[in-house]
Amino acid sequence: MRKNLFIFCFGIFLGGFLTYFLNFSQTKLENFFTAQITKPLEEINFVKIERQKKSLPDLEVKAVISLRLNPKKKISEKVLYSKNEDEILPIASLTKLMTALVVIEDPENYPLNKEVKISREAAFQIDVPEYGNLKPGERKTIYDLLNFMLFFSSNDAAFALAEQIDVKNFVNRMNQKAKEIGLENTYFSNPTGLDPENLKWSLENKDHFNYSTARDLVLLGKYILKNYPLIFEFSNLKNKIQLLENQYLIGMKTGYTNEAGGCIFLVFSNDKGDYFLNVILGAKSREERFLQMQKLVDWINGKI
Repeated sequence: MRKNLFIFCFGIFLGGFLTYFLNFSQTKLENFFTAQITKPLEEINFVKIERQKKSLPDLEVKAVISLRLNPKKKISEKVLYSKNEDEILPIASLTKLMTALVVIEDPENYPLNKEVKISREAAFQIDVPEYGNLKPGERKTIYDLLNFMLFFSSNDAAFALAEQIDVKNFVNRMNQKAKEIGLENTYFSNPTGLDPENLKWSLENKDHFNYSTARDLVLLGKYILKNYPLIFEFSNLKNKIQLLENQYLIGMKTGYTNEAGGCIFLVFSNDKGDYFLNVILGAKSREERFLQMQKLVDWINGKI
């Protein structure tokens, strides 16, 4: 009996103690949170959550640049990505963008409907066999030659166009136009982009090659896009680069020689009015230039 009474009294004491402890703890906890809420904001330590930035693509090329244009934006031009953009390099058939520009800007000598006869020298420029070379004595319009040159990258067509005003004179015009546009590190030795035979690329013998920089080529692309977008419309639209649904291919020019490696100039836009000019120089192969450009485009689309 006495034992049961002791247990009963101890239970009442323990229950009272626990009730007091819980009430006391709740009051302290409420006071703590109230203090945190009512203290000045500058005294509260906030945890800063950093947004993880998308890492730059590791492109296996010698030089690259990507420029976004949009005159409607406060900053109308922005370089999105660049690597060795001022390095002087051979540019292979990207040359033909300037060849086309000289032709388009001289309608007196190059009316698009004018027919020209293909010379033997023009017909035997080195071309990619599967595209079909032009034949000596064949007649083509200036429009046809522009199409062959820009779509199929035909060296025959480029040389035939230059012959109409003498090849040496034509190349001088190419270099003059480069200076007018402000291409400070660009030089042309021929209208095709072919490398000289049995000569390796180096800065010491660069004047035997057609050379430029990624930065200069973007300036050339800007000039063409603004004044003669027809040149890009002629270019190869068999696009191997995957774009987003709201993006549209404006034009593409490719090039390849042993000394220049794989080169590509890709221009696309989106429904926001942005234009993207992308240049890659010195990829390891013809196919690799497309793979590296796809990596660049994917990175751009993950960033904007």
